[in-house]
Formats: sequence, C-alpha cells, structure tokens
Amino acid sequence: MSNEKNLVPFTERTESEQRAIQQKGGIASGAARRRKRSLKEAADVYLSLPVADRRRWNKLARRCIDPEDIDNQMAMIVGLTEAATAGDARAATVIVKLLGEETPREDTGADQLARAAELLEGIDGVIE
Repeated sequence: MSNEKNLVPFTERTESEQRAIQQKGGIASGAARRRKRSLKEAADVYLSLPVADRRRWNKLARRCIDPEDIDNQMAMIVGLTEAATAGDARAATVIVKLLGEETPREDTGADQLARAAELLEGIDGVIE
C-alpha cells in the first residue's frame, strides 16, 4: 500500500522527534486518566444518592433493607440478585465477580472426555 511507504519506524526517528511523540503520548494518557477518574467519581456520587422513586424505595424496604442503606447502589445489587435468581447467567457472573469469588475456569474438555470414555467402557461391558 502507498501509505505504508510513508511510515517511518520509531527507531529511525531522531531523539527530538521521539521525545516529542512521547510527550504527546504522555499528555494524552494523563487526559484519559483524568477523564476516567472524573467519570468514576461521578458514578460513585450518583450511586450513593438515595433512591428517588417511591415505588422502588418501598420495594427495597420490603426486603428488610435498612432505610439508611437504600440508595441507587443497593437498588442495583437487588436488581442483579433478582435477575441472577431468575436465571440470568450474566447477572450471576457480575455478582460473583463483585464478591471476589471468581475462580479461573479449568479445562473441562479433558474431564468430559474421560467421563465419556468411562461410560463407553461400561456400555461395552453390558453389551458383551
């Protein structure tokens, strides 16, 4: 392609060019970090606000949640729990991750093959 001919490898640039590129990258990285941090702070503030919808507040209160603990974050957790108990696997995964009980998946393919081989051996014994 014609554009690839225009590319100059980073190692072939002068030190001042490299420094300028690195400086621009550092500035962009700092801006992205600040943006992420302010978004996280805004989410934290919103989730800590009390529930404004009276029906939702009553629903949470009926679940024996202390009135001081009823906020948007608690409403989210209750909603995730309801979805998980109704069979939503993604909601269950989110709850497990929040609790920190996530375990890495093991290779169950080998286990399944071993079980299948055992079953087939049992079937062969019955047939003979």
